[in-house]
Amino acid sequence: MRNKLYQIAFLLLFLSFFSVVINHNKGYLPAASEKGVPKQIDLTYAVAEPVKSLDPAEANNLSEAKVLANIFEGLVRFKPDSTEIEPCLATGWEVSPDGRHWTFHLRQGVYFHDSTTLNAEAVKFSVERQLPPQKKDNMTYGSFVFGMVESVEIIDDYTIKFNLRTPYAPFLRNLAMPWAAPVVSPAAVKKFGGDFAKNPVGTGPYALADWRDDTPVLVANGRYWGRKPRIQSIAFAPVSEEQRLTSLNSGASGIADLAARQRESLNKEKASILCRPAASLGYLGMFNNRPPFNNPRVRRAVCMAVDRKAIAEELFGDPSLAANSILPPTLLGYNKELAPYSGGAQMARSLLKTCGYPDGLNITLITYHSARPYNPVGGTELAAVIKKQLAEANIRVTVKSYPWHEFKSALRRQEGDAFLFGWVGDNLDPDNFLYTLLASDAIPQTNLSYYKNSEVDRLISAAQQEHDEKIRQRLYYHAQQIVLQETPLVFLNYGQDCLGVVKNLKGVELNPFGIPLFIDAYIKN
Repeated sequence: MRNKLYQIAFLLLFLSFFSVVINHNKGYLPAASEKGVPKQIDLTYAVAEPVKSLDPAEANNLSEAKVLANIFEGLVRFKPDSTEIEPCLATGWEVSPDGRHWTFHLRQGVYFHDSTTLNAEAVKFSVERQLPPQKKDNMTYGSFVFGMVESVEIIDDYTIKFNLRTPYAPFLRNLAMPWAAPVVSPAAVKKFGGDFAKNPVGTGPYALADWRDDTPVLVANGRYWGRKPRIQSIAFAPVSEEQRLTSLNSGASGIADLAARQRESLNKEKASILCRPAASLGYLGMFNNRPPFNNPRVRRAVCMAVDRKAIAEELFGDPSLAANSILPPTLLGYNKELAPYSGGAQMARSLLKTCGYPDGLNITLITYHSARPYNPVGGTELAAVIKKQLAEANIRVTVKSYPWHEFKSALRRQEGDAFLFGWVGDNLDPDNFLYTLLASDAIPQTNLSYYKNSEVDRLISAAQQEHDEKIRQRLYYHAQQIVLQETPLVFLNYGQDCLGVVKNLKGVELNPFGIPLFIDAYIKN
């Protein structure tokens, strides 16, 4: 206990006097900064994970993305509070009739933080560094974002063309991802080489001014092409869950990543909590390729016996996060009218009898130990809840729980009969859920239930190639109707992103990635 108190006291001291520490070390200043190290920090953001790399091609956690979203920009971006796309570094674009050629017109008069000019050459450089033969092994998202790109062609200084191998409608949302898609300064990459991850240079509203003690400090970009930020400096300090709450309650930080269960411990006189559904899904998977779950009626019985609202209440204290289909509410194609099988334990028992299980069913459920974005209480705890619910339907569950990496190995060898898992959206496109979790071509990489349906495959493929979003929405609706009827998975709950914000911090928006946007934020005195 004493050590914990010392850690909290040190955190508060560190955050309160962070500006003094920076001021004593003015000698270190990466080239990314125009304005120099600030004498004081206007806003400290207590983030959940360590920030190790600020190269968009290498970053791989959400805390890094939260810093990147302020330093870098893509050709397009998501509209506020939406997964719809709007222009950013590109002012407009056209797609060829065959869907393979995407031409983007770049915004003129945009400068990187190192004062070099944004042009088509910079965009081509940013993409090709993530494609073979230049791609490095630690460039996590490059293959996902640009794997369908055959070539990048410069039309003129402010026009760039992407030539795809096949039509791929989700490509536009790939270009809005905060990880691999943003545009970097070629001059800075060449200058810093392997150190670019610590010396990031983009076009965004903030530039890196300092980075020590694992805490990046950003300052407002005075040459930013868009609305100028009102908050002049932001520090991103990685701290533990308990310490984030303590720092927010004390006022040492102005914004903090929180879990929904911390709501009751928040000092409501000083701060409030902002929560929204996340682009993530928790589900109960069943191996569709062997008994007993190769029978869709048995799968329906399991679905009937599961109380999704009770699970959402257990995980997040919010029954509205109960999943009604595969797509989270923020995504194109979500439809609140869709509904999975329900009816409770009695109807589930009756259905099992018609399937040849008059005395019920014995199954083995495998799960993981740790908490996940779609399951903050952990897999073992969630399995216990599901075991109790299914027992009422004469479905007797044996739970086997593993550490995360051992669990994934057990999944690959199809251990047991069913499993707990989930998915966190990469590009906020519905294809990233439906294709990833249900397409036959995704077996066994991500379609872990081994579900196969030729009509669902056809609808998913058609939606991948269709650029009219209204038509895509209809295709996904029909696919979901079939999926809910066949019940390859039991969709349990959507995830939730929560931020604690002090009362005098106004104008912060939380985008569908769970990333707070500060461009309109200000501190009210």
